[in-house]
Amino acid sequence: MELTEEQKRAIDRRIRQEGLNTFGDPKDTMYAGGTPLFDMTSGRTIDRYVYIARRHPDWLKD
Repeated sequence: MELTEEQKRAIDRRIRQEGLNTFGDPKDTMYAGGTPLFDMTSGRTIDRYVYIARRHPDWLKD
């Protein structure tokens, strides 16, 4: 999934507006391994914006 710079800015705006953490989740969210971007079973890391866009596709329409 490729995101444009404008889509990334829309994600960052939404995070600020809603007072969310860097990953678009509530500030107090805890993650196994410290980040939701790393899949321990596959050993792969996903881009932060792709992670957020998959969870909140409606944010890209703003």
